[in-house]
Amino acid sequence: MLAAVLGVASGFAGCQSSAPDGGTASVPVLTAEAASAAGLSAQEAADATHLYVAKCAKCHKFYDPAEYTQKEWDMWMRKMSRKSKLKPAQEELLTRYLGAFREKPDLPGTK
Repeated sequence: MLAAVLGVASGFAGCQSSAPDGGTASVPVLTAEAASAAGLSAQEAADATHLYVAKCAKCHKFYDPAEYTQKEWDMWMRKMSRKSKLKPAQEELLTRYLGAFREKPDLPGTK
């Protein structure tokens, strides 16, 4: 039993040490407008934020999906979904949530 507890604790410690500066990773903030545009209800956005904190931010910083090609992002989502043992519904929700950060709103005067 003690070995199992120590194994889990060391896994978390290893994960957290990969966060920037050894600290807590930042959590992205999705506006209500962006969530709605991504087809996420307020509850889904809240659930996705919680899932992101539990499965992503505990190990690493936020990687902006807009900085990757869609092919690269899809590859990383598949890889990290397996690594973090996401259930299919969790993967789908997190994919939609993070995909909302890919869309950049039009700024006034940029058209």
